[in-house]
Order: sequence, then structure tokens, then C-alpha cells
Amino acid sequence: MKHLITLILLVVLSACKKDVNTTTETIIATNDSTKVTKEDISKINYIDFGIDNKAKITLDSWVAYNIISRAIVASKQGDFIFFKSDDEVFNTTLKDIETTTPKTIDSEPIKARVLILRTKLLKFREIVNLNTSNKNEKLFALKELFQSFSYVTLQINKKFEKEAQNIIKPDSL
Repeated sequence: MKHLITLILLVVLSACKKDVNTTTETIIATNDSTKVTKEDISKINYIDFGIDNKAKITLDSWVAYNIISRAIVASKQGDFIFFKSDDEVFNTTLKDIETTTPKTIDSEPIKARVLILRTKLLKFREIVNLNTSNKNEKLFALKELFQSFSYVTLQINKKFEKEAQNIIKPDSL
């Protein structure tokens, strides 16, 4: 009889231990389901415009653009430190991107694209810092951010391309 009680006690204890492990594994799996990985980011589909050689000199001197560019590159690797960093640094960069635009590219279309980029930066920062955001929301906001940054670069490239064209207008009669 003692052996039977000991055997039942061992079975009950081993069964309880398995339940605890599966509960722990479920909690870990739930936490990982909201994490955005480098593989998830690589699946984002958008057109990425590079900087034209004519625009490179101007953009190299634009500090706020370069800070955001580095943050975008880091985000493509799954590193969102810029968006989780100090509020003052983030807000100063947002202010500078609008107020320190180089004179050679200061135009209404570029200002409009910069405003959209600023909005997407703010939106992505909010989603990354919210604990209730799911993976799909983060990926969608990240795609919008990548697109808006790419469109700023495209608009700057277009400005330099347009200025390089020598269009001869006919004399009016």
C-alpha cells in the first residue's frame, strides 16, 4: 500500500511540473509575438530611392536628415533605439528637419514631404513605445516610415534633376 501511494504521489507531482512548463512556454511565446525581427522587416515591400550624386553634397551637410537616415538604417536591422531614446533628442531632430533645410533644396514639394516624414516618425515612435501595439501595427507603421523617407529622397533627387535640365523656351511672338 505504501508503494502505491508513493507511485501515485510521483505521478501527480510529475504531471504538475509539466503544466507549469507549458504555461511558461506560452507566456514566452506571447511576448515574442509582438517583437519585430529583422526577418519581418526584410519582408516589407516598398520602393527605396537612393541619393543621387548631385544631391549627396547638399544632404551630407544636412545634419537632421543624416540623423534620421541613420535611424532608418538601424530600423531596417530591427534596432529602434532612436525611437525609444530621450524625448529631447527626438523632438530636436524633428524640429531641425523642418527648420534647417538647406537653401538649395528649400521648396514647397520638399517641405510637404518632410512634413509627412515628421508625421510618420511621430506615429512610429508612438506605436513602438506602446505596450499594446501588435506586430502588424508596428510593421505597417514601419513601412509607412520607410516610404515617407524614401519619398523625401526622391523629391530631393527630382529637384536636382530638374535644375540640371536646360530647357530653352521659345520667344513669344
